[in-house]
Amino acid sequence: MFDFYPVIVILISFGAAFFSGLLGIGGGIVIFPAFLYLVPFLGFETFTVNKITGIAATQSLAGVFFAYMNHRKIGHINSKLIKKILFAGLIGGLTGAVSAKFFSERELLIIYLILLFVAGTLVLLPRPKSQCDSEECKLQRPIAANLLIFCGTAISGALGFAGAVIFIPILNYFCKAPMKVAISTTILIVLITTTLVFFGKAAVGLVPMNLIIYILIGSVFGASLGAKVNKALSPPALRKILLLVMLVLGLRILFSIFEY
Repeated sequence: MFDFYPVIVILISFGAAFFSGLLGIGGGIVIFPAFLYLVPFLGFETFTVNKITGIAATQSLAGVFFAYMNHRKIGHINSKLIKKILFAGLIGGLTGAVSAKFFSERELLIIYLILLFVAGTLVLLPRPKSQCDSEECKLQRPIAANLLIFCGTAISGALGFAGAVIFIPILNYFCKAPMKVAISTTILIVLITTTLVFFGKAAVGLVPMNLIIYILIGSVFGASLGAKVNKALSPPALRKILLLVMLVLGLRILFSIFEY
């Protein structure tokens, strides 16, 4: 009998990688609830929440890598901003990656919900009246920005991804970076931090090696399509999509927390 499970993994990875390319959010934030809810809904055996964080780390790394390859061609990446916030992201991501094993499933869901709430709040902050040119953006209030990045990557690192939903609004608000610059720059930052998160998850035995090939297959095509759609959409449209994704995921997780 044909095993449909690899097909399901490929399709979920494709969808998560599509959001990686479209919004720069890593994909892990989508794949986490997908494996938690969609896989058992389709009648397949799912993993524990801790194992799903390892799957999320794997998909995030694959999806963001292919998204970066596409966004590099677009030319919106600001390397100067990356240098100012990368260290806080790396420390936070590693801290979160190795700490997930010590949290219960309910606690991990609460952490996920907190991450969405913080990111949504940042996205809703008033937009800067004037935005900088792609290469001239400067980090304002660096202490506050880096503290938020550390906390955001520590929280998201525990869940298997690298805090892209935190990086995007921070670059947009604290650096006055245009939305498309924020998304493209975030993808490179998240590629670096997700690599660290992935190896942290692998070190504590939370990465399912038997699924990596299927995750890669879905990610390469999904990220490419997402990057193409990103190029076609306006910044306000991208912001609305990002908020909608956060709202839907947040409501579903909230219901799950009350079920425990």
